[in-house]
Amino acid sequence: MAERFIIFGRSSCSFCIQAADYCSAKGVDYCFADYASRPEILEDYKLFYNQKTVPIILANDKSTGLVKKVGGYTDLLDYLK
Repeated sequence: MAERFIIFGRSSCSFCIQAADYCSAKGVDYCFADYASRPEILEDYKLFYNQKTVPIILANDKSTGLVKKVGGYTDLLDYLK
């Protein structure tokens, strides 16, 4: 399964940056959506995905388009083990 990870967060958040750096180091396809200047959008995502903190990381199956929530940074580490 070909996956891409979508990371919603802020460039000022160390866990958000670590998640992006980890994906980059592992050669994993990802995109980082930086909402540092739009905190209201992050609040909407937090409510929608029922997550209190950022990053909010989603796994997107590129062949089917299905998206599932992975969670935060440590959840990403567990997911990619």
